[in-house]
Amino acid sequence: MSTAVRRYVPALVVLVALAVIAGALTMVKGTRPATSTAQGKKSAATLIRQVAITTAIRACPPGTDGSQDRVVLYASSSGSGGSAALGPLPQNGVKASTTRPSTATAEGQLSLLNVPATGDTAHQQGSVVTATGAMAQGVEAEVANSSGMASVRCGEPGSDVWFVGPGQQDGAGRIQLDLLNVDSIAATVNISVITDAGAVQSGSNTGITVPPHQLVTQSLAAQANGASVAAIEVRTTAGRVAADVSVSSSHGSASWLPAATTPATRLVIPGVPPSGTAASLFLVVPGGTDAKVNVVALTSQGRLQPFGSQSVDLPGQSASDVQLTPLGGNAAALLLTSNVPVTAAVLIPNSTSAANATGTTGTTTTTTSTSLGNFTAATPVIDQQAVIAGNVTGSGLTAEVALSAPGAAARVRLTEIAEGGQPATPQTLTIQPGRTLVAQLKAPRRGVPFTIVLTPLAGSGPVYAARIESQSQGGIASIVPAATALTTVGLPPVRDSYGAIAP
Repeated sequence: MSTAVRRYVPALVVLVALAVIAGALTMVKGTRPATSTAQGKKSAATLIRQVAITTAIRACPPGTDGSQDRVVLYASSSGSGGSAALGPLPQNGVKASTTRPSTATAEGQLSLLNVPATGDTAHQQGSVVTATGAMAQGVEAEVANSSGMASVRCGEPGSDVWFVGPGQQDGAGRIQLDLLNVDSIAATVNISVITDAGAVQSGSNTGITVPPHQLVTQSLAAQANGASVAAIEVRTTAGRVAADVSVSSSHGSASWLPAATTPATRLVIPGVPPSGTAASLFLVVPGGTDAKVNVVALTSQGRLQPFGSQSVDLPGQSASDVQLTPLGGNAAALLLTSNVPVTAAVLIPNSTSAANATGTTGTTTTTTSTSLGNFTAATPVIDQQAVIAGNVTGSGLTAEVALSAPGAAARVRLTEIAEGGQPATPQTLTIQPGRTLVAQLKAPRRGVPFTIVLTPLAGSGPVYAARIESQSQGGIASIVPAATALTTVGLPPVRDSYGAIAP
C-alpha cells in the first residue's frame, strides 16, 4: 500500500463509522419528523430526571473553643435509612486520632457530635462528615460551641473558593487558612491574594500539597501586612479541598470569614444587622478592568442607597474597604451590581465573643473577649431549600433570620426543629419585592438547640437569607449565611454525539 493511500485510511474509517452510527440512529428513531427547536428544548427539559442524593461529604475546620467544640448535623430527608459519621482530619504529618467516630441519630433530627479528641495539643485537627443514603439528602453540618450555636459551615470540597476580609491595617494580625482534603488522592493548591495595593506576589502560595485525609494550615498575615483588606482565592490544579479562613487580632479571639460567592456582576450579601458602629464593606475586583459598583440596601422599609447615586469605583486587581452607615433598625441585605465581576463581604464590628455553654441543658454563661467582629458575605440564591443547623435562644441570646427578595416577591416556609426531632408548626413568610423580612426564631423546646429549614414555595421569587444571633448586652454573637442544602440533583438526558470517534 502506498504512503498516499495509507494517509487517507484513518479518515475513511471515520467516515464509515459515522455512516454506520447515523444509520443506526435512523433505525432507532424511525421515520418520525424532526421536532421544532422549541419542542426539542421543551422535551429536553422534561427528560431531566431528579435523582436523590445518596452520598455527601463535609469538611469542618478546627474550632476555636478547644475541648468545647461540637459539630451540629442535620439531614432534612423525609426518607429512611443511611448513616452519618464524624471522623478526624489530622494536621499534615500528625497521626490520626484513634477515637471512634461520632455518629448521627437519624434523618430529620438534629445531632450534636463531639469533635474527635486529639492528645497532641500542639497541632490542630479538622473533621470530616460522611453521610450516605437518606442522611445525605439536605444535609448540613456546622462547627459550633458546646451549646450548639454554629459559627461556621462545614464546607463542601471543591476546586475554587473565595474569601474577603480585613488585612493587617484593619486589625487582622493573624490570618489562618485551613485546607482540608477528604479524598484519597493528594490535592495541589494555588493561593491568590489581592489587597488594596494590588495582587500579592509570593512563591509560597503556589503548588501547596495537601495529602489525602489531612489538614494543612497556612498563615497569610504577612501577605496582608499594611493592607486594610485582603481577598483570598483558593484554587486547586489537582484534586479538591475544602477551605476556611479565620482572622483575629494578635491577642484576640478568632472570627470566621464565610466563603464568598464566585465573582459576578450581581451579588447579594444577606444578614447585615443594625450596628451602632459603622460596618465595613470589603470589595475585590479580580480582573484587570476597573469596576463601578452600585450598592443598594434592601431594608424592611424598601430600597436604600447608602452611598446616594454615586458608585464605588475600584481599579482592576485591587480590593477596597468602604464604611457603611447604619441601615436602619432591622437587619438588611446589600444588592451589588457592577460592570465587571466582583465579590464582597461585610464586617460588623463587635467586642464580645459568642456565649459558651457550661452544660448540655442549655444553661449558658457569657464571656467577653476581644474579636474583630462577625462577617457575612455574598451568597448564591437559595435553591430547593436551605438549612442552618445550629441555633440557640435564651440565657441572653436571641436568634432571628433575615430573608431578602431583591426581585419579585418571595414566599418561604420556615420550619424549626429541636434536638430530638420535635418540629414547631411551620410558618409561611412573604417577603415583598426589594425588601428584607426579619423573623424572630424560637426554640421548639426550651433550652435546647434547634435547626431551621427554609423552603422557597412554588412561584416564589429569588430569596437570600442569614441567621443572626444577638446578645442581650449588645453585640452580635454569630452570623451564618444560608446556603442551599440539596436533596436531589437533576440528570440531563443523553444526547446524540460522535465525540467518541477519533482518527
